[in-house]
Amino acid sequence: MLHRSIFLLMLCAWLLPGPVAAEASVGYVNLARLLQEAPQVKRIKAQIREEFRARDQRLVELQNQIAAVEARLRDAGDALTADERERLQTDLASRKAEYQRARNELEQDKQLRFSEEEEKFSRIVREVSAQVAQDRKFDLLLQGGVIWVSPRIDITPLVLARLREMAGEKP
Repeated sequence: MLHRSIFLLMLCAWLLPGPVAAEASVGYVNLARLLQEAPQVKRIKAQIREEFRARDQRLVELQNQIAAVEARLRDAGDALTADERERLQTDLASRKAEYQRARNELEQDKQLRFSEEEEKFSRIVREVSAQVAQDRKFDLLLQGGVIWVSPRIDITPLVLARLREMAGEKP
């Protein structure tokens, strides 16, 4: 991605005649910053937390059950028969395996849902970024894949302001 951006920039500079190339204007959008600060992303995260709240609660219940079995094994000590101790240890291992499986599935499902929503948000960012670039009459707009960007060409604050406006927030 980085090589392609640099190549395109160099190609534009090489193909454009000297005076036109000197007048070419470039902008940059920091998608990572938008993913951290945009109100839409905060809303997506809250929505996903709510969507998976019941499963999160189930994990808490499983942790409590595991803790209860561990406490019983620890507190009962020698009072347990060998069969009771073996049954509790088997129960504990089973609950721990169930917890681990459920936790892994939940994390994968959450990540998948966030990725789906992130893709939708990225399309909105591309549209808003393109509109800002057109409004400011940029010749080239870059997103990601660069090593350093001058604050002079970073239009991320403008895009963020539009996203906040779209979300109904006041600037």
